[in-house]
Amino acid sequence: MLYRTAHVRADQNGRTIFGLAVPYGVVSEVNDGYGPYREQFAPGAFTRSIRERGHKVKLFVQHATERLPIGRAVELDERADGLHAAFSVARTRDGDEALELVAAGVVDGFSVGFASLRDRKEADKTVTRVEASLREVSLVHSPAYPDALVGGVRSASTTPYLTVARARLELLEATLHTED
Repeated sequence: MLYRTAHVRADQNGRTIFGLAVPYGVVSEVNDGYGPYREQFAPGAFTRSIRERGHKVKLFVQHATERLPIGRAVELDERADGLHAAFSVARTRDGDEALELVAAGVVDGFSVGFASLRDRKEADKTVTRVEASLREVSLVHSPAYPDALVGGVRSASTTPYLTVARARLELLEATLHTED
């Protein structure tokens, strides 16, 4: 299996939002203004885009690209399950607000702005995005792909972020209960 990664710059300030920006092989019904249709992304759909312009990918809120971005990509990593990303968030009013909304669990999704370069239409009429140019990623409250979720905020300290720690404890408890 081939993976493409763009590590732009490590963030040391505890203001990095990370998660799964685009799941691969997951079909979702989307509507981009031309009526609803089924869509999925193929593994490797962003390989060339990451290589050529990964350092230019910005983070917005709700695709409000007419406003200034709140952050930029510091990591874009294609894995078997999808495009994983991390974004350094600027110390601005909008950046602070976004971090607070993510920490509160109010905003927990990602959505991508992209230009399709190569598609394939499946027998069931699903459009498979084989190659796409990643233009931007946005924090959203209702992602088109339910699995396109913010994983958390990386902290500058070695102490796990509270929501990540809670999720790990819940998973551990669930595992212990299933073994009984």
